Parts: sequence; structure tokens; C-alpha cells
Amino acid sequence: MSNTANTPPIDLPTGWLKGLVPTMNDTGFMFEVLDDYALDFIRYSGECDGEVLELGCAYGVATIPALEAGAKVRACDIDQRHLDILLSRVPGGLEPQLKTELQRLPDANLPDNQFAALLCSRVFHFLTGDEIDESLANMYRWLKPGGRLYLIADTPYGIWRNFIPVWNANHEQGVRWPGYMSPLLEFLPYKPSGDHVGPPFMNLMSPELLTRACEEAGFITLRADWIARNDFTGSGQMDGRENCGIIAVKPE
Repeated sequence: MSNTANTPPIDLPTGWLKGLVPTMNDTGFMFEVLDDYALDFIRYSGECDGEVLELGCAYGVATIPALEAGAKVRACDIDQRHLDILLSRVPGGLEPQLKTELQRLPDANLPDNQFAALLCSRVFHFLTGDEIDESLANMYRWLKPGGRLYLIADTPYGIWRNFIPVWNANHEQGVRWPGYMSPLLEFLPYKPSGDHVGPPFMNLMSPELLTRACEEAGFITLRADWIARNDFTGSGQMDGRENCGIIAVKPE
């Protein structure tokens, strides 16, 4: 799908937490403040040759700056309404650099050895462990040799701090995916209003889990660390480990 010139911008949904824009399918939020991993993807996308891929692009918080940096972007999401909003907000003249597609992990169908970089931000924590492994195997195929992978995910140390005792116990027992959390409502720090139910589970990550999964898929880790979300003030005390990220590379 290509953009249509002169399309009036569609307003983003209104959220109840500053800086977080809710998705339209009850699977979390788009963070309006970009972290260092997303910023590095944007920078690298503007410098590298060839097309880059974003999976779970939502309303384009990273896609649009990547286009503005000069990248050719294939932006994918599971909800056409998100893509419609993204398309309406692309600055004039950048439309030829963008393709949008409906794709869902782990079953996305994309060409092998196609992309110079891939960003998947705040998606993996909605997948089971098997789906993460399958997705990473696919991402390895989709990236060119030397292509960079950027992943960002939730951890137990942000809004999900009530899950930390379970996380610690799972680690002690050697559980392969210690962040699998269900049902979610038991671990929220507040009582949701209205009919909000959220996804059926989440699978919280850490830099170590992302590193293990990526390296098992064949990637080489360039950087992996916690991400501080000092911009997110909606869940009380923060300790600098609210998200985690990794930059990995497919060997030449």
C-alpha cells in the first residue's frame, strides 16, 4: 500500500497517560518519546543502503523520523487503522520512500535477505517463547548479511513491578521464559476502568533474555542493556530498568 498525497492527518487516539498513545486493538501503547535504541535505528536507517523494516510500527513514531532521515521504510502492523493514521501523517514528498503492510509475528511473510535494518519495538512481550524463537529465525532470514536488528521490550521493573517476586522465583527455578505473566490484571499497580481487559498474557524480557534468544538465532550482539523511561511518570517509582533493548547483527 502506498500513501495518498494531500491526505489530511488523522488525529492520534487520546490517552490517559502523558506520552503514551493507546493502540486501537487493546495491546498497549505507542511511546511518543523515542529511546536510544529507536534513535540509533533511525540514524542507521538514514545512512545504510537499501530498505529497512519496522514491525509493529503503530502510528509511525519511529517510521516518520526514519523517512525524514532519508530511509526507505517498509512499515508493518497488525491493525490497518494504525497504518491509515501513519499514512495520513507522512510529510509531503516522503510518500515514495514508504510501503505499509499488514503483518503479524511470528507468521509475517517477507522477502529473505531484503532489509538493511529491522526495528521491532514493544512487540516481543506480546509473544510466547516459541513465537519469539520463530520470529527471530524469520528476522535472521529477512535481514541482509550485515543487517542490524533492533529490539525493545517491557521488563518487570516498570509498570509490572508486582510481578517481580514471580520473576525472581522463575529465575531461581531455571524457567526458560521467566517473564511469562498471566492473567495480567493481577499484577497491575492500579485497577483498570471500563471494559479494559488487555492481552491474555505478556512475556516480560531482560537484556540477558534478548541476548540469549538473538544469539541462539545466529545474531551477534552489539549492545544490550536496560532502558530508563524517565519520560513515563504514570506508574510511580522507577529505577531505570523499565524497558530493555538489544542491537544485534546478522554476520556477513
